[in-house]
Amino acid sequence: MQDFPGLAVGWTFPDGTYTGPSSKQTGNVDCSGYVRMVYGHHLGVPMAAGADASGTRLPRKSRDMAEHAPGVHVDRTDGTAPPAAALLQPGDLVLFNADSGDDTVSATVDHVGIHLGVDAAGARRFLSSRKTGDGPTMADLGGASLLDGTGVYARSLHTVHRL
Repeated sequence: MQDFPGLAVGWTFPDGTYTGPSSKQTGNVDCSGYVRMVYGHHLGVPMAAGADASGTRLPRKSRDMAEHAPGVHVDRTDGTAPPAAALLQPGDLVLFNADSGDDTVSATVDHVGIHLGVDAAGARRFLSSRKTGDGPTMADLGGASLLDGTGVYARSLHTVHRL
């Protein structure tokens, strides 16, 4: 079985560094692991083993992606309102301060997804994955994966980043 960086099955980086999952994540794909699988493994964006601040590789954790992912910040919350959803393009990373109650230290950004575009009803949608066995989904533990309205993700959108 090939190691896919970001999957909660353990992985080895080109420099020989091995990182394994927490016991709560074994066998699952978390949000940052899913983004790294899509952009890193499938599209060739270089990946970092940890909290790389170079801006040239995709970091392991969503909070580090919000600060140091390659590409450009499209918009970020000013502390009173979420980023402007009208600026989103399909493929943008959408990063949230959703306070998911996961097993990591509390951080400003704690979830990441990939913006899909506007659905048939005119709502902005994203795809993400949590640390559960149901994998990538558009209906999450925190609510529907919508960036419009008053739902948890519309309210907690923190950063929009374009790789």
